[in-house]
Amino acid sequence: MSDESSKGAPVSDEPSEDAEESGDKLSSSGQEKQGVKFSPERFQDNYRRVADIGEGRRWYDLPYRVVSWLLSSRMRRVIRPQKLRERLAYLSTYLAVFNDHERNKKWDLDDPLHNVRVPPQEHVHMPGIWVVELFPPSQFSSLDQAIRKGDWDRHRRWIYDGRDNRRYLELSRSGKGWSWWRLADIAQKGSKIWLADSTREDLPEAFETVQLKAVQIGAGLTAVVAFFRLTDTAARRLDRVWHEKHEPRLAFGKGLPRAEDRQWASFRLTQKARRALHDAARGWMAERCPGYFSSYSEPQPLLDLLLMNEFDPTKGERVDRELADALRAIGFTGDLLHTTSSDLPGILLSPVDGELCRALEGKRTWGLWGNRKVLAAIPGYLEGRGNDVDHAIAHVADDRIRSFSVILAISGFLEIAESEYAKLRDSARARHHTFKASRLNYLRRSLLTLSLDLTSVARDVQEFWKRNWREAHDIEFIVDQAPWISQEDQALGRERFEATSMTSELRERQHKWFDKLITADRDYRDILSTVAALGASADTYKISRVALWAAIASLAIAAVTLLFAEVKDQNVLSALLSWLKRVLEAQ
Repeated sequence: MSDESSKGAPVSDEPSEDAEESGDKLSSSGQEKQGVKFSPERFQDNYRRVADIGEGRRWYDLPYRVVSWLLSSRMRRVIRPQKLRERLAYLSTYLAVFNDHERNKKWDLDDPLHNVRVPPQEHVHMPGIWVVELFPPSQFSSLDQAIRKGDWDRHRRWIYDGRDNRRYLELSRSGKGWSWWRLADIAQKGSKIWLADSTREDLPEAFETVQLKAVQIGAGLTAVVAFFRLTDTAARRLDRVWHEKHEPRLAFGKGLPRAEDRQWASFRLTQKARRALHDAARGWMAERCPGYFSSYSEPQPLLDLLLMNEFDPTKGERVDRELADALRAIGFTGDLLHTTSSDLPGILLSPVDGELCRALEGKRTWGLWGNRKVLAAIPGYLEGRGNDVDHAIAHVADDRIRSFSVILAISGFLEIAESEYAKLRDSARARHHTFKASRLNYLRRSLLTLSLDLTSVARDVQEFWKRNWREAHDIEFIVDQAPWISQEDQALGRERFEATSMTSELRERQHKWFDKLITADRDYRDILSTVAALGASADTYKISRVALWAAIASLAIAAVTLLFAEVKDQNVLSALLSWLKRVLEAQ
């Protein structure tokens, strides 16, 4: 098996060769990336440095030759069971992976198509992470319990208007409270950082503080936005892994192992380092403040902030192949579209592509990234935020990203609701083919939770969208094509792509989404009523049949009891037989 074919192993947790090629096309508008060209001569020279499998005396060559002989056309007449041949073919492919791994180790260190080169002067820091959890009516008790268990009011020097968190929650969900309030400030034990009214806890080692803000949407939906401030060591952890020299590795998992060259090892290990910080934040949230996403074992919506030392993504310049691979290693792919906000100048919003960044598993994951020097130079941007530029930028983003992160979380809510309705629909016949009270109770509980949450959240979100953005301190993100594409369009006379409001598109999509799910919910509730009525009728019929047989059994028991009852020292049966005997004798 060749090095290129090994990259296409379907059991790997990395993208296939096709995925890599499609990713290059996406980020290069279908053209070959700048600065790097494929050389067939160089590829063949590298490939021939290691003999093909079965052509040497390495530990896997002899088993491979034996398996190849057993799979030959002559031996297929002897080895007839198809499953045995499939197992031998699997063993052949398994052994070939080790040959690919040996070849990867011999590959040129300066081949940019098989390595990731990070510019030595380039660095990336991650000062903050945001995680959002939602609490619709079905999860209200979970939020109340989290507030009780956390006891976050314990060290507050003052409580506004004499109200604690539970009182704020009660008023807000009745439509009489604030639109948002500070739920808790938690600092790591032993940390030198000081926060007013903060409590001290044993946080995960990567985090210095966690700040929880409750955002009230309408009356029935509360969102909790958690801002995790990373320690200086954790903020540089991704950069350290990014700059490490990653040698070829064998990645084991389900199915076949995968022979990773230096490039794929860099992709996986660097993205894994970023994901580890995400997992720590999501895990803490699921443990200390579980809500809607945690109840379905789904990842909560997450945004992180990454600050570059040299590269400025907001310039929109075409990225060459080597830098594109380096950026892909930390999870940023594609340079066609730009999503920016005038309220967050110098920062780009980029979703994590789960296909091109498999190790990140980017479900509901977004990145805010920009250049540290550019952001620090914006007049008045960081004024009054302290001398720590990274954390100052993070706190500016924290002040302005709150409502938008909740909007993203609402889309996540709708995704899960749609999935749950689909499960109810697809399992309805198998689960309710025969009437059973337990199955009907399951359907009733599922629809009660889904229907209650959906109708309540739909009403609350409509009110949320009607607010004036500026009065609510919301920000608007605009999606536009990258400047380098605009320049090409202008030079070639092509029609320019029209910028669109991501916020408005989310609003319209969510409106249609709610309408579709509410219609489905209404249909399912009608079906539930029909199933319940038919089930009750069938149950009544079954009970009547049981009652009839019970009456017959009771009659039989009564007859037997009567026959054997004592009448004048004789039971009825004996007396009846005596009477018949006398009648026959008289005849």
